[in-house]
Amino acid sequence: MLAGATRAGPRAFLCTSKPQRYAEKIVAHFGLAPFLTRVYGTALDGKLDNKADLLAHLLARENLDGARCLMIGDRKHDIRAARCNGARSIGVLWGYGSRAELAEAGADVLIDAPADFPLGLAQLQAASS
Repeated sequence: MLAGATRAGPRAFLCTSKPQRYAEKIVAHFGLAPFLTRVYGTALDGKLDNKADLLAHLLARENLDGARCLMIGDRKHDIRAARCNGARSIGVLWGYGSRAELAEAGADVLIDAPADFPLGLAQLQAASS
């Protein structure tokens, strides 16, 4: 799925509520670094612990227009952060959030498994047409 996501767009970022220091170690440990341009997480002092604020920080720092971005997440906080920043969202159902939680938060598309990512992208594109 990550390979597909990075093929779909020029850059991919991790925007996580975990402290940045630990998120970078987790990304390296699981071999995910080749798929990501940069990791954005919270500071140990709690700065940017609101996911919408963290995503806004990422967008500003990377000079990105939220309307041209896609947030992929498994919790309502991910979907709400996307909506607050004008981004589209795909809710993934293999994480911690439920179908109801992600739908209620306003996910543009829900997918059941990583293999469904191309279908999710196609649904987003069809909805934009």
